[in-house]
Amino acid sequence: MPAEPADLTAEDVGVIVREHWDAGVVTTTFVPLGDDAAHWVCAGKHRPRWFVTADEVTADGRLEELLDTYAAARELATLGHHVVVPTVPPGGGQGLEAPVGVVHGGHLLTVTGYLEGESGPGEYADDNQRALIAGALGALHAAVPPVRAHVWLPGPPLRAEMTGLLEASGTPWASGAFGDSVRTALLRSASTLRRLYARYDELAAVAQERRGDWVLTHGQPHTGNVLWRLGGPVLVDWESMRVAPRERDLRTVLRGADGAEPLTAYTAHGGTPELDGDLVELFDLEGWLGAVARGALRFAGGPAGLDDDRGHPPPAGDERLRAALLEELAAR
Repeated sequence: MPAEPADLTAEDVGVIVREHWDAGVVTTTFVPLGDDAAHWVCAGKHRPRWFVTADEVTADGRLEELLDTYAAARELATLGHHVVVPTVPPGGGQGLEAPVGVVHGGHLLTVTGYLEGESGPGEYADDNQRALIAGALGALHAAVPPVRAHVWLPGPPLRAEMTGLLEASGTPWASGAFGDSVRTALLRSASTLRRLYARYDELAAVAQERRGDWVLTHGQPHTGNVLWRLGGPVLVDWESMRVAPRERDLRTVLRGADGAEPLTAYTAHGGTPELDGDLVELFDLEGWLGAVARGALRFAGGPAGLDDDRGHPPPAGDERLRAALLEELAAR
């Protein structure tokens, strides 16, 4: 479960929102959602008003990347893509040139209107849900990408860090709550992991050869990023938007469909029906290798790892994650 950043408390966020967005905000409450950003809900005297997101921007180029991507999403919303939830400019700004958010320390704070609705567990429940999002993706994929939209770059997340763990797996690790058991799992699975990374590189080269077919993609259209509302679903977390192969989105939404309704909805709203099996495999590998790397780094401590578990027994959920990591590595 994500924790509130130590250097950005609810009180800090409330002050920033009152200064730059809404002087009438009374309360600010941290909400433990997602994995890669921190979130708060700001309310007036009677009801929630704003949903605040803080993205870390300390990595080189990350701030510029987020500013461009959020601006591109706002442009899509102005063009009628109702599935997009755009950021609200600070300072009452208007138009596409208005600021995206406010930088505070190592974070970019952005604000959207607070929307009532329910998100899902990640998997789609049925073809009706798939069709609703597939139709929105069809329109998104048919759109001309905004000028500020970034292009997807191949490379599973945390690959360099994972390479460091593999290179260090030949000697015992003393740190991390489960460091040496993860090291043993990595050592046993090293050849498989290297083979999968090589396969990823091979498929990424295929994707680059077909770059003329790339479209504007959301990147993570699972139901955890869908807000189901009475007026229709919307997609959140647009920081992952990139120009990329359409399979980046469609593998998530169309997989498991019982009938043709989701694909029909996709094509009816502008999408093309062709899916490339190689590129579906590419993004499956990207997701799986990224998940394994995050899990390994979470528990490894030691060389190239995250050492925040040392001396702190993990909760039951982390224990299950560790077990799943070791089982999945052993199965590959």
